[in-house]
Amino acid sequence: MKHRILFLSLFFIVGGNSLLLAQTLSQAKDLYLKGNYEKASHIFQKEIKTSPNDGSLNLWYGVCLLETGNTNESLPYLQKAASKKIPEADRYLAKYYLNTFSPDTALIHIDKYLANNRISDSNKQKAIELKTSIESFSEQLQRVEDICFIDSIVLPKSELFSFVKLSKEAGNIVNVHTAFPEAPISAGSAYFPERNDRAYYANEFPGKGLDIVARHRILEEWGEVESLPETINTEANECNPFFLSDGVTLYFASNGHGSMGGYDLFVTRLNRSSNTYLLPDHLNMPFNSTANDYFLIIDEFTKRGYLATDRNQPKGYVAIYTFIPNTVKKMIQGKSLRELKDLAEIKSIKASQAGKNLDSLLQQAPAPVLTVKEEEPDIIFTINDELHYSKESDFKSDEARQLYVQYRSLYQKFTKSQKALDEKRLNYIQATPELQKQLSAEILKLEAEVLKYQQDLPVMEKKVSNLEIAKLLK
Repeated sequence: MKHRILFLSLFFIVGGNSLLLAQTLSQAKDLYLKGNYEKASHIFQKEIKTSPNDGSLNLWYGVCLLETGNTNESLPYLQKAASKKIPEADRYLAKYYLNTFSPDTALIHIDKYLANNRISDSNKQKAIELKTSIESFSEQLQRVEDICFIDSIVLPKSELFSFVKLSKEAGNIVNVHTAFPEAPISAGSAYFPERNDRAYYANEFPGKGLDIVARHRILEEWGEVESLPETINTEANECNPFFLSDGVTLYFASNGHGSMGGYDLFVTRLNRSSNTYLLPDHLNMPFNSTANDYFLIIDEFTKRGYLATDRNQPKGYVAIYTFIPNTVKKMIQGKSLRELKDLAEIKSIKASQAGKNLDSLLQQAPAPVLTVKEEEPDIIFTINDELHYSKESDFKSDEARQLYVQYRSLYQKFTKSQKALDEKRLNYIQATPELQKQLSAEILKLEAEVLKYQQDLPVMEKKVSNLEIAKLLK
């Protein structure tokens, strides 16, 4: 009888744990489907340790990493899911390669995904939209403008509109919710020209998202809301308008109009004779990227431009770059694919100044409004969601600092291998069949190196973070 009771006790314990495990995994799936990737990823991370070859777990965890900004870490899991014939893996691999500036590889994966007749209509539509973004990106990469960046500042997204102070003649930019409390917080900025007789901002409309609207000041009151025409406002979101002093040229952000991903920047012009706006033009790189590009402002009176974007930034942060606007549009010529990508991503302010007489350019205009100088960081290193280091001296833990030095060295090797891989891929396209055979072996070797770095770097990064956090908690 005792043995039977013991057996039943063990049965309920094991059965209870299995049920708990199923509920936990079920909760993770529910979080995943709702887009709560941050919370879901912790559960998937635990589950994948016990089932490392499960194709679905690899997909779910890889997607969570990709959608939470851990792009490099996501690749091996998405590749494992693809090797297990999980169809959705190709759609997310396409997104991965788009985010890492490899549109050709992204197109291969999205076309493979779309060739599957068993995908749902909703996922097929998402894939078609992604393919449009990839094609737009590929086209944009052929047209990168030669822009001289001179300054930058990184700040929380919540403070996005608090650091740009324009000259009086250029007008005023404020948080739209501050100026018009009835507008949603997500609506971004409101623009007021010098005379303060008009206001342009985004407002929310049922079934349409955010549309750009205008209001005229009548005595001390603001008039009725007037939506700008459908050439500007789409079924997607449009926001953060800014007019040049001519009152004709309008810059704005939208996640419609065939954006490359997230918000992109566009320009249109008012035809005063017909009071209509021209079809918007998609701004070239580096103004646009696969990340969110929030606003473009050009102060013609200080000869300074400001670009706000969350590319290359930790989650919840944005960078505002100061640049010198070109009087005539100039495209970059004679650069390697990697150099072109780095300039398009604004990987380095100094690189954008190469070959230019910076002193001469700066003398043509007053001092910039943003005065925070860019430090060339070793790497933006995330300790936790609130703490980010940019240099070796930031570390409080000696052990973490020493490991960070090793991490930085490994990261530099990774970037060197990545650059070599990009160059060989570009050479492969133009090579003879004989040379392609040689390059193919070299490309495969470099791809293996890059993948190894992508697997090792997150492990080392986690160790550094844990050591530093342990020190800070003492």
